[in-house]
Formats: sequence, structure tokens, C-alpha cells
Amino acid sequence: MHCIRPASIVASTDRLQAMSGDARTAGEAIPAQEAPDGAAAAMTEGVPAETPGVADAPMAPSAPAIAIPLALAIVAATILARRPSWRRLPRVAAGVLPRDPAIGLAAMFGFILAGSVGALAGAAVLPVELADGPFGRLARGAAMNAAQIALAVVVLRSALVVRAPRAATTAPRAILEGVVAFLLVLPLVAALAIAVNALAIALGLPPAPETSHETLTILRAEGDPLLTALTLAHVAILVPLAEEAGWRGILHPAFRTVLGPWQACLASAALFALIHWSAIPPEGRPAGLAMLAALGVALGALRERTGGILAPAVLHGLFNAANVALALA
Repeated sequence: MHCIRPASIVASTDRLQAMSGDARTAGEAIPAQEAPDGAAAAMTEGVPAETPGVADAPMAPSAPAIAIPLALAIVAATILARRPSWRRLPRVAAGVLPRDPAIGLAAMFGFILAGSVGALAGAAVLPVELADGPFGRLARGAAMNAAQIALAVVVLRSALVVRAPRAATTAPRAILEGVVAFLLVLPLVAALAIAVNALAIALGLPPAPETSHETLTILRAEGDPLLTALTLAHVAILVPLAEEAGWRGILHPAFRTVLGPWQACLASAALFALIHWSAIPPEGRPAGLAMLAALGVALGALRERTGGILAPAVLHGLFNAANVALALA
């Protein structure tokens, strides 16, 4: 999956930086007096210098960077504790389900394959001078997601699926649920990342790096407003629609045909996190995978509550946009 990893990994590795309160990324140049010969030049190209104690040494998070997410997480947890209806998932499935779990798993494999084909097709039609640049990279990602959405639409409107006993909620209600979920999930996931990172450090593991995903590195290095706007639109709109069409539109319902609601949420969330393994720096995997798994559970719960992918896509898009904006601020 390394070659076709989803661009919404911005919502995992970038969050590691956003929650640490750090202001330095791999895309920033290090003054020459801080780095040995050649190191500053490497950093300006977005390539971390192999200089222990300079580029690779994580900076300690500030007290507000820890206290604010934890305080907001306590508020969110209190709200959830006082609203049991938000924690309960309907036992009866809603929306559309595959006729057989094997059909859903096969369709998910096709979804991943469609992304690879779309990315290759996008690269093939790009002019040579754009193919390896930031706009070419963005175009390949958009082509990948467009191909995935097209395949998901075909599957979800075909005879391979059936209507579940419970109808999906209306679009306005689904959008509202996605927004409310974002306000509750963001601080909870941030607090989880802080806790897991602290535990990793206590166990002698290296802390999560402050360097971010290559998308953010490119944006900071280029400083191009058009590239930034197009990338934000990509990760906040196209990526969530594509990923939710596959993960919560195809795979989660396949699990739901044989599992209960929470079990299906956990199964799809675990795979959702693991598929991003190679895209997360090794030092950041404990916090990054925990973060993605928690987000995946929340996305699955929204799929169960609303019976569709609109609410998960709203949460996913807001989550991506918020974290990219925080990291670029």
C-alpha cells in the first residue's frame, strides 16, 4: 500500500506535529550555524539532514499544547457520558449492505486496485515537466481518488448490495452529526495521541517526531497559495469522499453482515489504521496508529448511526482540514 497510500495520511502524521506544539518541520531551513556543511542545503530541499541533535531531536511539547487538548477531551468525554444515546449504536443495520461478506471484501480489493489504476492513468497523461512536481503529485492523488469513487458508486448502486432493514438518515441530519462528531472526536483523539506518546517515552521508545507528512513539507517549501488551496480542497473533500466510500461504504458493511455494530467498527478501524503503517514514521507509529484507530471507530460509529457515508465524510474532511491548517499556521 505504500505506493498508493491515501493522501488523508495528512490526518495522521500531520496531527503528530499539530498536537506536539512544535513549530519546526522538515520543510523549514535550518540556519547554517546550526548545521554542518550540507545539512542546511538538504533541509531546504525537504530532506531531513542526518545530524543527530539538530534535525532529528524532537522538541518537548509546551504546557498549553498538552493542557488544552486534555481539557477539551475531558469536556468531550463528559458530554458523551451524559448523553447515552450518542454512545449506543442501533442493533439493526441501516443503509446498504453487500449480499454476502465475500462480495464486500472482493469489492474492497477492487476499490484499492482502482486507486492504483487511477494513479497510473493520471501519471500517464501528465506532461513530463509536471509529472514529478508538486502539482503532478496532487493530480495523481486526485486521479486515484476519482477512480475509487467511481468504482464505489458502481458497486453501491448494483445488484451486489441490498437495502438494510433500517433506512439511512436524511442528508441535513447526517451533516449535523458529522459536525458534532468532529467537535467531540478531535480533542479525544488529540488526548489519546499525547497519552500514547507519553507512554512510549516512558517505556524507552523514541518520541513521535515533529516532522510531518511529505504533503505538508512540500506545501511549506513551495509557498504557493494555489498549491495550498488545491491541496486543502483535495484532503478536505475528495479524499474523505473516496476513503469513506471504500472503508465505510463497502468494507464496514461487509463486516456488519456477520458482526455486531461495535465489532464491525473495531474491525474496520483496525484495518484502516494498519493500511497506513508504511506512511507513518517508525517513531510516530504508536501514537499515529492509535490515533487512526480511534478515528476509524468514530467514523464507523457514524456509519452505524446514520446508515450512510455522508456523516463520516464530513467528520473526516473537517478532521483533515483542521489538522493541516493547524500545522501550516
